[in-house]
Amino acid sequence: MCNVNLFVPKLSVNSEIKPIPQSWALFPACLPTRKPKRKGRQECWASNKRKRKNYICPMLSPGENFNYQLAELKTCTREDVSKHILAILETFPFSTRDEQEEFSKKVNELAWQHAADKPLLYCYARLMHGFFLFYSERYEEALPLLTESKNLFEEYNDKNGAAICTGVQGSIYRTMGNVDLPLKLIWAAYEQLKTSERFQLYTMAMGVTLANIYLEQKHYDEASKLYESMLAMPEKWFSFYWDIYALHGMGKMCMAQNKPAEAKQHFEEAMALAEKNNHPMSICNSLSELGNYYNVTGEYDQAEQCHLRALAIREKNNFFSGATTSCITLGDIYIKQSRLGDALHMLEKGMKMAEQIKVKVKIYRIHQLLSEIYEQQNDLQQSLFHYKKYHELHDEVEAEDNARKVKNVQLIFAAEQTRKENIIIKKQKEEIERKNTELQETIDELTRTRVSRTARAITFTIAIILFILEDSILHFALKIVPQNSYWLSMLVKMAIIFSLSPINKAIEKFLLHRIIKKKKSMSSKEVASALIPESVILKN
Repeated sequence: MCNVNLFVPKLSVNSEIKPIPQSWALFPACLPTRKPKRKGRQECWASNKRKRKNYICPMLSPGENFNYQLAELKTCTREDVSKHILAILETFPFSTRDEQEEFSKKVNELAWQHAADKPLLYCYARLMHGFFLFYSERYEEALPLLTESKNLFEEYNDKNGAAICTGVQGSIYRTMGNVDLPLKLIWAAYEQLKTSERFQLYTMAMGVTLANIYLEQKHYDEASKLYESMLAMPEKWFSFYWDIYALHGMGKMCMAQNKPAEAKQHFEEAMALAEKNNHPMSICNSLSELGNYYNVTGEYDQAEQCHLRALAIREKNNFFSGATTSCITLGDIYIKQSRLGDALHMLEKGMKMAEQIKVKVKIYRIHQLLSEIYEQQNDLQQSLFHYKKYHELHDEVEAEDNARKVKNVQLIFAAEQTRKENIIIKKQKEEIERKNTELQETIDELTRTRVSRTARAITFTIAIILFILEDSILHFALKIVPQNSYWLSMLVKMAIIFSLSPINKAIEKFLLHRIIKKKKSMSSKEVASALIPESVILKN
């Protein structure tokens, strides 16, 4: 019997992400005014139907959207950097791995060129590379990069950017099998991101992930509140993607609570939403969830139709991992219906795909079902062969899982140590910055004192020269003026004395200006190097 999977289907570049003909892009010029979704669950179900509108932006491929956003990044203000980076990241689930890597590389090159005038662009470039590693399942590389990116965001006081890094880290730890740490990290990210409308899709991603964790732990009330909260958010570009997975989660929760009627309603609504947006991945996943529902309730004909449709879409779009799952589920359904020939054909088809993508978990499940079929056909030799293969691969997978768990624990421990070290380093840095500020103030005071002394010395020299010149000038001038020139001499001396203060200030200002100009003569390359250490430059 096929158990209902309580996990939201994982979006994996390795298994199911392939290019699709069209994708949705964020274009500020064509964003219409949106009406908010309904606020409550009862209002949504009052008419037994949600009237959800989706305003689709002009269709662009991920590459075309990237080129548009990259051009905008070259001329946008610092405040708009996050908007255009997020518009690129929103297409990542619909991009190939090669496209993701190319996007990351080009944004990093642009970030390095504008490191001095747009330091936040560099932070978001690091975040984008972290997303690429996350989607590529290169978690060991992604974790330290995301930690570093988070520290950079905190330095520039970008709390939302830091929250996204935290949320992705939590998602990685969840993939590694940890529960407590992801719950803590993702919740912190969710609380921060929900304060900004610009980060709504990431709020939805964090909220659905949190709800899934609660669902796995059988905390149904908390999961239900989060699912409802996500579905009540105003509709944005790509929000249907997370709406569908929220509906899947609610359906699974109702199945776990023995509420089949409500579960079916959620699965059907997810199916309608996926078809309305014409998104192949969401359509086949929704079909699978609906098929699983029919399988559990014993409606095998409807289950067969759903999984056959899902299989056709997955084969058409080269979603080999999902197609293998469809074959396994169909084989299980045919066995329950005693259609052993159809089951054998479907499982052999699934075996070819499973061996092609080298997924041992699915291979040993197929061997298990084949063993059951041959046993029912009294072909004990073939049944024994597949039963042995099942146990052999099952033991291998278990050993690999144990090794992976040990490695994941080590990674989590190392990450926690890094986090604690970063806290200490941050405190030390703050202390160093405070002392540097005090030292700089002392240096500035000493510089002003030195400049003041130099200015006074120059002014004193000028005063001596003026007094000498005054006696010489008056000596010649007295020949043509009356002999009683005492007051004239005093007047000239007073003029010289009163002019010394402005002269001293002018000289002091000039000397300070020269010192400031010398400090500002640092080249833009030196400024960039000071802002971004070369040791943390992205590896292309």
